[in-house]
Amino acid sequence: MTVKRIEINEDALFALVRPLVEAETARIAGNAGEGFVGDVIASRGKDARPHGAVRATTYKARLKNLRENTLLKAVGGAQ
Repeated sequence: MTVKRIEINEDALFALVRPLVEAETARIAGNAGEGFVGDVIASRGKDARPHGAVRATTYKARLKNLRENTLLKAVGGAQ
């Protein structure tokens, strides 16, 4: 029995997954409301993978997130 190795083209995989991550971060930022923005970042290291990050950009949005768990609710993690 021979072992076959599969080589993954990481650049193509990154390009394929990035629009999905962008769409999800945009959805979460939109659900959170004004003052929140989503970014796509690549992890460091050997295997770079796209990650979405949504953050509060204004003081008012930060305060809203602290008091109401806005980002958690925007993801769908809290009811």
